[in-house]
Amino acid sequence: MQWWRSLLLGAGAVWLVVLAARCHLPRRSVSAGGGPDSTGVIYVVQHGWHAGIAVRRADVPAGRWPVLDDIADAQYVEVGWGEAQYYPGASRGVWGALRAGAWPTGSVVHVVPIDRPVPDRFPARTVVRVPVSPAELDAFTTFVAASFAADSTGRVPTAAPGYYADSRFYASPLPYHVFNNCNHWAAAALEAAGCDASPRWAFTVGQVISRAKACGTLVQGEG
Repeated sequence: MQWWRSLLLGAGAVWLVVLAARCHLPRRSVSAGGGPDSTGVIYVVQHGWHAGIAVRRADVPAGRWPVLDDIADAQYVEVGWGEAQYYPGASRGVWGALRAGAWPTGSVVHVVPIDRPVPDRFPARTVVRVPVSPAELDAFTTFVAASFAADSTGRVPTAAPGYYADSRFYASPLPYHVFNNCNHWAAAALEAAGCDASPRWAFTVGQVISRAKACGTLVQGEG
């Protein structure tokens, strides 16, 4: 049965190559920066295995994120991306994790309105403040915009209730798999904001937080 083992190993290798080839996160379009002349800021928040990124609602250009029409009174908006069933909690456990990473599946964006300073909204979470320039802020909000799946009317369909009473999951067009997971997305969003986050190699939330701290300041938690 040695030939069966060789066949399975070969098929597995081919499948990993296919998945890697399909890993097509939106990429940043500006160079790194975010020095003393920065006029904006984003916050990276650790939520278990996931990372959310918050930005002032007023810093998102009008019409760029259609979902903001649903949260007009928010001071900040946190976004996070993940697998369409696992992230909202519809499919968890060992099988849910294997299904989410073993082959390309759908995805969603979690949107959380925040009406106070970000660390105050998530008092038990690790929070990193990352300064961004106007160009980096524009690239970041453009990156996130590409993660929403707008319909023919320009609206983004709600995919599921969010983790909080005022949050929601929205449909995303991006494929989710082991080479394109939630932490790859968060690192790519950081890179869009001018932080050298090496998104292809950011498989864990710890790596995302470490990259964020290298570009900003730990304001809460141990990181």
